[in-house]
Amino acid sequence: MKKLILEIHRRSLWQVLGIYLVGSWVALQVVDVLANNFGLPDWFPPFALALLVIGLPIVLATAFVQEGVPTSRELPTPSSGEGEISGTTGVGGLFTWRNAIAGGVAAFALLGVVTAGWWIFGGRLAPAPGVAEANAAAATDLRSVAVLPFVTRSAVEEDLYFADGMHDDLLTQLSKIDALTVISRTSVQKYRDTEMGIPAIAEELGVATVMEGGIQRSGDRVRVNVQLIEAATDRHLWAETYDEELTAENLFHIQSDLAQKIAGALRATLTPELVERINAQPTASLEAFDLYARGRYMYERAGRDPKALQAALELFQQAVALDSTYALAWAGIADAYDFGQGFLFDAAQSAAGAWPALEKALQLDPTLAEAWARKGLMDLAAGREAEAEEDFRKALELNPGSSLVISRYGGFLSRTGRAEEALVNAKRAVERNPTQVGVRADYEDRLWTAGDFETGLEVSRRTVVMEPSYSRSWYNLGWFAGMLDLDDEAIEAFGRAVAISDGGADYIAGLAWAHAKAGHREEALAQVALIPAGEGGHDVANVHFLVGDKDRAFAELEELFRAFPAEAEATRNDPSAAALVADPRFDRLVQKLGLGV
Repeated sequence: MKKLILEIHRRSLWQVLGIYLVGSWVALQVVDVLANNFGLPDWFPPFALALLVIGLPIVLATAFVQEGVPTSRELPTPSSGEGEISGTTGVGGLFTWRNAIAGGVAAFALLGVVTAGWWIFGGRLAPAPGVAEANAAAATDLRSVAVLPFVTRSAVEEDLYFADGMHDDLLTQLSKIDALTVISRTSVQKYRDTEMGIPAIAEELGVATVMEGGIQRSGDRVRVNVQLIEAATDRHLWAETYDEELTAENLFHIQSDLAQKIAGALRATLTPELVERINAQPTASLEAFDLYARGRYMYERAGRDPKALQAALELFQQAVALDSTYALAWAGIADAYDFGQGFLFDAAQSAAGAWPALEKALQLDPTLAEAWARKGLMDLAAGREAEAEEDFRKALELNPGSSLVISRYGGFLSRTGRAEEALVNAKRAVERNPTQVGVRADYEDRLWTAGDFETGLEVSRRTVVMEPSYSRSWYNLGWFAGMLDLDDEAIEAFGRAVAISDGGADYIAGLAWAHAKAGHREEALAQVALIPAGEGGHDVANVHFLVGDKDRAFAELEELFRAFPAEAEATRNDPSAAALVADPRFDRLVQKLGLGV
């Protein structure tokens, strides 16, 4: 044994072991980053660790053998009479540094190939649970269709707006056809310049047919060529080319003709009333259409950017200045004023701009689903629930395939306590808009209200894989994981939400709750201390309750309920506050305040 230890020292195996352990630690850190940011499977880090453990004895054996093999400078020559020594035979020939390095590279290449296969074919854009079955059915129904963005070879920015406007209007026309399942614009937009094939796109979106095409403006003419493809066979179902004089009348004729021919190719029945609505011409001004298209382009990319939203509003206003009968542009003005409340306009400015524009839009075109959906939001905000429901139902009747209308109606149903109906609507919205993270987050919210935490966990996990910078789904993931006692995952998810949101109070409160639930008293209180006074809602009181400061928790609840009586019902309906609500002091408090919850 002593001789073996001396031999290990002589051959510098301790240095080799140290270098290998440091290198392995670095490799595992890289693996951990990849797993967290790309939503890789749970077996990915253990698999990498197993490869490194297997490699350790191989590297040590190689070092042991190679330290005992003479270098090229020490090899005896034939003239020395000692005979030739081959470095490629026996044990020394197997345990060489070249073989060890090649084996390590091959092992991690295998890991990369297996993981990439899982990511591409197993988990990258897997549909949300509850939606998977609908997608599987849709993928065999030719009436499920994705219309890819029009290709335009022009480098002129106005031509991009023009192509997007044509694409948006075509999708609007198609979504009016109840017999079709049409994937929304936000979900197909990512495929504008993709190298993916049609079958792969169809599989990701869960559709059976895909339409692709190009558009080109040249002088006073416009050329549009399109083709409808059956994804499973890559077979062309229908193709058409339009080469027309560039006028508003011709543009809208092309769109309505495309919608009707696509419906015909997919054997969808159109009523005379629907045909009349599809054939309607929104404006006679090509310039007004261009302005509206640019405004819609800016509006959809505005987020909460005041400059972008202001630019969209001005473009819509310019469009109605050219054509005062352009109902879509009036609806755009209402959208901009209402959406901008709180960061571009105060409540009074928002209402003063939105309501007249909305009324004008509906006066000009009572069949405008977009305007009815906006009116539903505005009536709901004003507390007119019955009117809001009528608005949303009218919008769905006019445009049954709009994921935006479906999602907004789901939010209305949730706010009015109709959780099951809200969940059905949220699922329908995801079917038509599978890659839009906001729609998926609405679905997560509905799953939370319905108490389906396991499905919610799966949906939110997939959403953050699709968009790792989307804080809302990290936040939702934290709640679902916490409710399922996955405390480490909950803490990690809330932590990411806090980092991405730059310290949002609600997100910090969620992180504090996850620490409190996991028994981390000091960490929970440290997070609560970061929340500005008056923010965080009942979650702050819940954290204090969970860490044992129950008197303080109920003192905070009393102050909260006095200022915001609706918080009493919200607290009772919050599954994460079940222990707090079960305490007898909760019922005594709401009775004392006369809240009648």
